[in-house]
Amino acid sequence: MSKTIKITLLFFGLFLGLYPLAAQSDNPVINAIQKEVDRNMTSLKMEGMAPPFFISYSVFDRVDYTLSASLGTISSTSEIHQRRGMPTLLVGNYHRNNLKVPERAFSPSSTTLIDNTTGVPITIWRDLDGVYKSSVETYRSKMAILQQQTQTQEEKDLPDFEQVKQVHMIAQPVSLNFNKAYWENYLRKVSETAKQYPDILNSNVSLTARSIMTYTYNTEGSRYTIPYTFYQLTFTANTRAEDGQDLSQTVYEENATFEQMPDLVTFTNQCKAVMENLLKLKNAHVVNDAYSGPVLFEGKALYILFVQAFLSNNKLAAAPKLAQLPQSQSLIMVNGVLQLTSPQLGGNDFELMLNKKVISRDLSIKSITGQEFYNGKRLNGYYPIDAEGVVPAKELMLIENGVLRNLLNGRKPTNNIRESNGHVRFDYNANAYKVTAGNIHITCNQTFSNDELYKKLIAAAKEEDLEYAYIVRIMSGGDSFFYKVYVEDGREELVRGAAISDATSLRPFKRILGASNIEQIESYGFNQSSVISPNAILFEEMDITRLPNIEFKKPYIVPKP
Repeated sequence: MSKTIKITLLFFGLFLGLYPLAAQSDNPVINAIQKEVDRNMTSLKMEGMAPPFFISYSVFDRVDYTLSASLGTISSTSEIHQRRGMPTLLVGNYHRNNLKVPERAFSPSSTTLIDNTTGVPITIWRDLDGVYKSSVETYRSKMAILQQQTQTQEEKDLPDFEQVKQVHMIAQPVSLNFNKAYWENYLRKVSETAKQYPDILNSNVSLTARSIMTYTYNTEGSRYTIPYTFYQLTFTANTRAEDGQDLSQTVYEENATFEQMPDLVTFTNQCKAVMENLLKLKNAHVVNDAYSGPVLFEGKALYILFVQAFLSNNKLAAAPKLAQLPQSQSLIMVNGVLQLTSPQLGGNDFELMLNKKVISRDLSIKSITGQEFYNGKRLNGYYPIDAEGVVPAKELMLIENGVLRNLLNGRKPTNNIRESNGHVRFDYNANAYKVTAGNIHITCNQTFSNDELYKKLIAAAKEEDLEYAYIVRIMSGGDSFFYKVYVEDGREELVRGAAISDATSLRPFKRILGASNIEQIESYGFNQSSVISPNAILFEEMDITRLPNIEFKKPYIVPKP
């Protein structure tokens, strides 16, 4: 495992030159990390305690700009610059160590913003001392528990941590293209359009511009620095129906570069559409019956359905089962006797479906995280190296013609997913490393024009002797927009208070009647994941019912000013 993978700018075509490489000796932060980690690797040991065999340390240099505006005025501004460190320390060996146990929360430590050789090493020294002591305790407890448990041969042979080759990539930081005056003017003009809609009770437009430079070194010899930029525009509006139901909707525009963000006119029109749709929803009838039949999902509603069914619930992420340490056990009363119980921790039961059909044979899902561009458009979910120093593949089949073939994974092997495919990323909100999607591509074998899908929807409803079918066009950031399409004359009626019975279930994906021959690309989340999919899918059967517990509020006493 001593061979070094040398990743060059030419090999990756990184961000059209946004990732200029620097000589390794030119980066004082990564040099300081390496020197202090190596020093601790040789010196961090106590009598009777196992020494570390692996140390990795990352420094995250983060700059955030946030602006908000409402009704033509700036309501808040914020600028944050912080640099934090995150250690990983393992004792034992690659086969058995202090991983695959319930992890204790670790708050990243603040360190100096100055590129010197003093402040950064002090933070690393302090962090590694604390994490080493806790890692030794965890390792001891884990080994004691494993000796008392009966394990299958497969469980005995499964390593806790995968050893990988070195990766070297030192990229220069990428500055945010942030012009405060430009964005303040942009937000003022966008937010001012809400004055044209007096029945909109509240609205807000905001911008988050974020830059993160990650510096990582580990004792396997990997050194890499990865820049990351993120721009997010958000517009939220709400109103209230005559019967007192509050209604809201939010639109997001998220991209990795300033050049990909919408211009003023484009985003203003998006915000106007949100408010106009909300006012239509305000005057719509509340759905008053249950429905089971064909449903056509279009646009962002389909993208959100994909995210809920496959990604936000970690359905496609491998997860090892965790050792049941004493702190994860509890006492319960069984037939009048207190017994020690160990709940099942970790794991993803979806892995048990490997090489079995899980959705329609017309659908395939693959990860293309290592692919920077698709049909000439840059994918926001691309990254050259994951948080554990693994290069993601340009193509990884996850579900092939309905059959589950693989799962996204990091360096913690599971029974069936033994190798990392480069999908561990640092979640800045949770302060933890997680297996997360980068770029996901969803395809369908049976494609039609959108007009043909509409006709197939009507035909399917007629076949079921239904009075109407449903089209879902908006399903994100607030209330969903469900349209009844009447079989007799094709008339559409917007209804409110409707919901899918189980939006996270894969059942609707088992039977589809076709998909659009037009693709869409959407991105979501501060970690930037991209989803390429058809822009419409016709599901053969889906259950739609009324939202439970709709709150109907009393009207305002004094009219809106």
